[in-house]
Amino acid sequence: MKRSAIRELLRCIGRPGMISFAGGLPAPELFPVDEMREASATILKEHPVTALQYGETEGIADLRDWVANRFSEAGLRLSRANVLIVSGAQQGLDLLGRVLLNQGDVVAVDNPTYLALLSAWRPLEPRFVTGIDSATAKVVYTVPNFQNPQGTTLDMDQRKKVIAHARTNGSAIIEDDPYRELLYEGALPPSLLTLDGGQNVVYVSTFSKVLAPGLRVGWVIGHEALIEKLVQAKQGMDLHTSTLNQLLVLELLRRGIYERQIPRLRETYRHRRDAMLQALEKYFPTEARWTRPAGGMFLMVHLPPHLSAADLLTRCLQKNVAFVPGEEFHLHGEGKNTLRLNFSNATPERIIEGIGRIAGLM
Repeated sequence: MKRSAIRELLRCIGRPGMISFAGGLPAPELFPVDEMREASATILKEHPVTALQYGETEGIADLRDWVANRFSEAGLRLSRANVLIVSGAQQGLDLLGRVLLNQGDVVAVDNPTYLALLSAWRPLEPRFVTGIDSATAKVVYTVPNFQNPQGTTLDMDQRKKVIAHARTNGSAIIEDDPYRELLYEGALPPSLLTLDGGQNVVYVSTFSKVLAPGLRVGWVIGHEALIEKLVQAKQGMDLHTSTLNQLLVLELLRRGIYERQIPRLRETYRHRRDAMLQALEKYFPTEARWTRPAGGMFLMVHLPPHLSAADLLTRCLQKNVAFVPGEEFHLHGEGKNTLRLNFSNATPERIIEGIGRIAGLM
C-alpha cells in the first residue's frame, strides 16, 4: 500500500491564491446546502431514532428500491435484492476486489485508468493488464462514460465488444459510472449493465457527483448471489453505510432535489469545460494535444515527449497552480509527459488564468 498522490496533493492546494485543477472536486457553490439543511431537520424531527441507530448492512430498503427502479429496463428487471448501498462508490470497488480477486488473478484495465481503483486492488496482488478486451482477464474494469482521467467515452461498438469478450472468456465486468449524469453534449449509449442484461456486469455508482461527496453514499448493482457476498464483506468492514446520510439522500430524492441539480451542474460544468478547452488552444504549444470530453470532470493533456509533467508540477506549485501528473494513472511507468486537469471546481476566469500559468512555465 501507498498513499494516494492525489490525496497528498490536496494537502498543499488549499493555500490562498492557489488555482487547483488537481482534485476531482465538484463546485462547492452548487451544493444544495439550504435543501440539505431543511431535509436534515425533517429527518431528525420525524425519524430521529432510525436516523441515529444502527441499520441494515444492505442499506435502507426505500433507497435500494429507488436505485433498482431507476436502472430497470425492459430487458433488465431489478429489485432491492440486486442493490447494496455502500459508503461511496470507492467502497463498492474495494468490496468487489475483496470478493472477486485472489492473488495472481488477471485484471484488465484501460491505460491510463482510475488511480483509486489501483490503490484499492493492488494490496490484493492481482496481475493488471492493459486493454479491456484482454482474453486472460478474470475481471474487466472500465469507466465507460467520461473516464477518469482522460474524459473519454466508449461508443456503442466498443461496449458491445467488451461484453462479447467477457462472455467468451467468462470474465466479470465492473462498470464504474459516477459521471453519467454530467453530460454536456450528444447522447450516451446504454450502460454496459443494460446491454448485457445483468449477466456479467456489476454496476457501481454514487450520489457524490450530483448531491455532495461528503455524504459518502453510493451503490452496487449485481446478481443476488454476488450482493450477498458483498454484504458479508461489508459487515466486516463498516457494518453499514451511515443511516443518517442514507435518509438524507432519500429525503432529497423525494423532494426532487436530485433531478433539479442535474441541469444546474451540466450548465455550469459545460461552461468551465469550454473555458479550459479554449485556454488550451490559446496558450499551449502546438506540439501538445488533449482530449475533448463530452461530459464529466476531467481531460488529459499529452505534452511533447521530452517534457516531464512531474517536473512541471514542481514549478507550477511555486506559482500557485496545481494538476495531477498523468503517470500516476498509468501502468508500467508510462505517461510521464501527461497531466490530468479537472475543470469542475474552478471558475472560467480562474481556469483561463491557471492554464496561462502552466503554459508560461512549460
